[in-house]
Amino acid sequence: MLHYFKAITVFFVWVLIALTSHYFISNKLFNNCNISSENLTVTSPQKMQLSVIDKTNSTIYNFPTAFTIKQNDSYVSNITDIPHLTDSIKFVLTNNYTKELHIIGKYLHDEIQTNSNKNIGIQRAEIVKNMLVHLGVKADRIKTFGQVSNFSFNHEKKFNNGIDLTFNKIAQKFTDSIEVIISDKTLYLEFKDDMLIPTKDLEYYTKVLRQYLHKYPTKKVRITGHTDNIGYFDKNIIIGLNRAKKTKKYFINNGIDSNKLSIFSKGESEPIAEKTTEKGRAINRRIEIKIN
Repeated sequence: MLHYFKAITVFFVWVLIALTSHYFISNKLFNNCNISSENLTVTSPQKMQLSVIDKTNSTIYNFPTAFTIKQNDSYVSNITDIPHLTDSIKFVLTNNYTKELHIIGKYLHDEIQTNSNKNIGIQRAEIVKNMLVHLGVKADRIKTFGQVSNFSFNHEKKFNNGIDLTFNKIAQKFTDSIEVIISDKTLYLEFKDDMLIPTKDLEYYTKVLRQYLHKYPTKKVRITGHTDNIGYFDKNIIIGLNRAKKTKKYFINNGIDSNKLSIFSKGESEPIAEKTTEKGRAINRRIEIKIN
């Protein structure tokens, strides 16, 4: 029992020595203990996340990094530094022809403007637009804006969330003009050994046609094959019908309901260009799409 009390006594002595030493070293030598809240400054890192929203302020995509801008400079960090952003934008614009992308370049009211007649926010937005166009996004689906905002540059004169991206519905008059093109389209397709070779024009048209038919479920599509005047008339009727049939099959394989599609052939009977020249004959070899 005596040994037990001795051990307890030694333990408390050492605890007292340790606490005294800590107080002396920390408080007297370094003066870094018991810091009052008046002297404590907490700095939050600048927001790095990029949210892509629609016109209702609903978030469509979130990305862990954002666009960096520099003070008094139109510089914007490269869009490829934000993985999957370009593909995500392409996906939305490709799958909804009524949408357009608004790029908003932020800037401070007192930032020095460049020699351009556009404010520095618009210049930043247009740099991002040019990046997207270079990567395959159609320029006519993008609009740029500048916006005076409330933020601060860091000690390196940078701000890490300098661009906002918003998807908006395009004006009705533009939607109407797009739908006129969709409902009355002429396709120039490539066929080799009676096989259809898909083109970018066909791929894009198929996507917007699918959207159009989803929007107007009672509409029907008429696919008519036209040929040049080389060969016999009856044979050209068959060639035109086969090409219409291949086009229909392509549409079906890419998600369009076969019940909405019908095929016809006019062969060489309705030329729209000179029949005696190769250039004219190439124009006459076509697929016409009519929707009603």
